[in-house]
Amino acid sequence: MSVGVRRPDRLLLPNGREVVLGWGAVGQEEDSALSPLEREGLARCRTDKRRREFVAGRLAAHRALALLEPGLRAEVTVREDGWPDSGRPLFSPEQGLALSISHSAGLAVAGVARGGPLGVDLEGRVEASEAFLEEAFAPDEREGYFAVCEGGMDPTTAAWAMKEAVLKVWGVGLRAPLQKVAVRPVRLHVSENQVSLRLTLETWELPPGLGEPPETLAALLVEWPPGGALAIAG
Repeated sequence: MSVGVRRPDRLLLPNGREVVLGWGAVGQEEDSALSPLEREGLARCRTDKRRREFVAGRLAAHRALALLEPGLRAEVTVREDGWPDSGRPLFSPEQGLALSISHSAGLAVAGVARGGPLGVDLEGRVEASEAFLEEAFAPDEREGYFAVCEGGMDPTTAAWAMKEAVLKVWGVGLRAPLQKVAVRPVRLHVSENQVSLRLTLETWELPPGLGEPPETLAALLVEWPPGGALAIAG
């Protein structure tokens, strides 16, 4: 698959759902553009790295919102503790929109879509050790991406990006036991640097408090940046 130089800003999942993307440059964005609520969140960031990512991610979210609904204004906050999906980013007011944010390789990307939960993950090429592979994937999970990525992006990178995106849809992130959650892909269509997928989830021996996982999802893998993967599920 070839890699284009332009960052995608509007993508369609195979179920027809439109996802609008906004982008930010980590370490190159001005925090003066944040709202008062967002600045409160920034003050809680404990490291310079996290502060730079926070600012870029929030501004990427505003750019995506401006593309989807020009003129609409909302602040970005997170779901509070006490919810199974605590920590999930969201707009306030929510306006019936789903939001997901990711950072990698000096970039931040935010996906916005109408409707239910959304998961977006951006990964540079994953150079994984055997220890990582054993910890990150359920049995035979990564192997399911060999055929999906045939002739294109790196299967391990694609598998990890998609797993993170799915965990964001679920709202649990890395609180889920990774070896007990398998994301199984079926390739539906290939177009340029994109692969459309149908996903099913297998889970077992989950701890309490995670809520119900999604059973099936529509998904898209995009080869971006070169050697990396952008995964979207919803």
